[in-house]
Amino acid sequence: MKLYNIKENDEQVSFGQAVRQGLGRNQGLFFPSQLPQFDDVDALLDEDFISRSTKILSALIGDELSSEQVNSMIDAAFQFPAPIKQVKPGVYALELFHGPTLAFKDFGGRFMAQSLAAVSNGGKITILTATSGDTGA
Repeated sequence: MKLYNIKENDEQVSFGQAVRQGLGRNQGLFFPSQLPQFDDVDALLDEDFISRSTKILSALIGDELSSEQVNSMIDAAFQFPAPIKQVKPGVYALELFHGPTLAFKDFGGRFMAQSLAAVSNGGKITILTATSGDTGA
């Protein structure tokens, strides 16, 4: 699947390029050129988190990584729960603070690290992180 730069629509890259590059020209974010369709959303929602995430992300990534690779990435990145709690009837909250640093950023950061490792083809990578201070650990 191709992703395009939302600020410079003519810039299109692969998933691997987007992961390695980070931002596009003019600090643009990359977005899928088309969103996948899922025929049976209810069945998808009945699946466990890892299986559901694998199907959704495999559809977004396309044939650049196999489903097995995506499943392995997700399994390694999300080794902690993300429970949905009912706040009141008809209102639910997804708790994203059960990761190792107790911050929602564990989801993006850990998946990004797995993505970088997957697209590096066994090469050495360096990941430099920073925090704004509000959730740094």
